[in-house]
Amino acid sequence: AAALAESGVDCDPPLANFVLARFRNQAEAEACDLFLQSRGLIVRRVAGYGLPHCLRITIGDQASCEKVAAAVAAFRVPA
Repeated sequence: AAALAESGVDCDPPLANFVLARFRNQAEAEACDLFLQSRGLIVRRVAGYGLPHCLRITIGDQASCEKVAAAVAAFRVPA
């Protein structure tokens, strides 16, 4: 969660095996999901739970978490 926050993505404190990453809007969440998929990273959209601007990111081992955080940071870099 802290690494995502450094990229400007708000996250709820992890209380389970995942973090809830909050983006500015649904379009940004969907774009990030597609960006992560293009790098072989699978996260879950949670629009069906009334959170269209969020992604559920499972917490894995340290290397996996670092890979996801780096990919989100790359996504957030302005073009």
